[in-house]
Amino acid sequence: MKILSGISEGQVLQRLGKTGATALVCGETTGDGPVYATLSSRGATTTGWKRRKVGTAKSGAFKLRLTGLPAGGPYRLTLERGGPTPETATVRAFYVGDVWILAGQSNMEGAGRMPTFSKPHPLVRVMSQRRDWRRAEDPLHIHKESPDACHNYGSQITPAESAQWHRSSPTGAGAGVSFGREMLKRTGVPQGLIATARGGSSMDLWDPKKTDQLYASMMASVRSSGQPVAGVLWYQGESDTGETGVADYTPKMQALVAATRRDLRQPRLPWVTVQLARVARSGDGKLWNAIQEQQRVMPAVIPHLQVVAAIDLSLDDEIHVGSADMPRLGARLACAATNLTAGQRVEPTMPRLLSVRRSMSTAKELTKVKCGIDVRFEGIVGGLRSDGEASGFYLIGPDGVELPWIYKTKLHGDTVRLYIMRLPPAGSTVGYGQGFPPRCPITDGRDLALPVFAPAPIEGQEGTLPFMTSWRVHPLVATQVSIDKARLPKLQRDGTEVKTGAADGFINQNAAWQGKSGHAFFSAELELDRAQTVLLLMGYDGPFRLWLDGRSVFCNPGGANPCIADESGHEVRLSAGRHELVVGMDVAYGRSWGFFLRPRIAGATILADAGIRYLPTV
Repeated sequence: MKILSGISEGQVLQRLGKTGATALVCGETTGDGPVYATLSSRGATTTGWKRRKVGTAKSGAFKLRLTGLPAGGPYRLTLERGGPTPETATVRAFYVGDVWILAGQSNMEGAGRMPTFSKPHPLVRVMSQRRDWRRAEDPLHIHKESPDACHNYGSQITPAESAQWHRSSPTGAGAGVSFGREMLKRTGVPQGLIATARGGSSMDLWDPKKTDQLYASMMASVRSSGQPVAGVLWYQGESDTGETGVADYTPKMQALVAATRRDLRQPRLPWVTVQLARVARSGDGKLWNAIQEQQRVMPAVIPHLQVVAAIDLSLDDEIHVGSADMPRLGARLACAATNLTAGQRVEPTMPRLLSVRRSMSTAKELTKVKCGIDVRFEGIVGGLRSDGEASGFYLIGPDGVELPWIYKTKLHGDTVRLYIMRLPPAGSTVGYGQGFPPRCPITDGRDLALPVFAPAPIEGQEGTLPFMTSWRVHPLVATQVSIDKARLPKLQRDGTEVKTGAADGFINQNAAWQGKSGHAFFSAELELDRAQTVLLLMGYDGPFRLWLDGRSVFCNPGGANPCIADESGHEVRLSAGRHELVVGMDVAYGRSWGFFLRPRIAGATILADAGIRYLPTV
């Protein structure tokens, strides 16, 4: 009695939910009769599997459907044909758990330096490129042992040569073993890996229509297992960073994923892809970044797909993720795989860009943000953190030229705050991980890196109204009280003058304040034709306070040079009708110069659209 297909020594069968695995076992026998199956593990017979009748041998052959094989292992399977001359066949060890396809190019194949590698585990197995099952240990991929010419180029090496390569290869450390160990820890069931990656392969070599290339070889490996799979791990794109490759990368990925799901008859087959890591090259990196951007947004294009960032990982050469960080990549792949297979309650989604907005101080923030941009992410667990100084963000002007104005980067929960020297011009954008080679050390509490993203528009640059440039200037009030402790005095029209600011909106009183002390006050009125929410934008270079209709709404006693327009903001709900604004500043012997002030209404850039009128100061 001989088993020909269905279960191989050392194989991992794919579990199907709580029902376990199913295997269609075929073979040959010398006689006819009923066939019984006995399943055992570590010397103990598995419940319900002692000489279970599973079929009948006829005409020297048998075809058995084994169902409900429980997750776990190693299992020993003994098949027994009854009759006058009984005979048996045995699979000494197989497993039931989850099986994953490893596909793509060299960073999935594993190009990290040996002998550093992830520690093997007896419950993490690999189907080699020879299509036999063994314990998973680096290097997982030895392409010349494949029977397919697209891998071996017409010269398949022998098992002895494969063993020698395994012992002596200087590179080959990858993320597969670490991924398998992490998934074993998460699920408690054995993990199987199907090695199909090929270094240097472009998307054209993975074309599902080509019957002699890598897609066909991958499908042959999966079909030889006779099993469905849990999902696909994909790391590829380096070979498509030329003009032609960038242009149609996403359509080719869509075709590849669709073909895999169709041919395996798994329409919701999970895919986990890796966004390209760093590369040490000269040039502007725009094509490399273009592939990264397409990969970043791929979950919105292809359902049941997650993207893992790798931009912070160390390299062992100019292009390959180093063996020291392959375990980190394996753990990240496991996070994404768990999200796709077990759901968000078990594992939240990967970090994703949510918004890029101007940041402004509020009345609750007494330390002034000179000028800032808040980049917010979703899918952040445990807050953002950085190995060393946070970096990696770029400010791009409307002409596409980088503005080197970011002088500090701070992390606050799910938000990165960029401190910049001056207000960026309208049309400016912010990107992350641009160029060659960026330093991007920011991760969340799960050690998931932020994704590289193409320059994104800065929200909050539009919709601001003209500056209020006409103000009544009241006489200085002599006082030693700080501006945050001051009471709003009763402001009279007598002894006042009207100050009209410059075209840039700055109310400049520096010359009048030289050598003087006390508080200066300015008043102005605006009128609304309807009730609405207004964001009051302010800039100031000294201790500053704002009253609205006699009520203090904003105060920063720590205001200091320089003065930047729109650096602070306070949102208020105003009724229709007139409203008075009063600005107070500590003149500080001329160290203070003045202020900016203007309202912002979402979607409005002119007063007529906003329903606001600045009343003349006379």
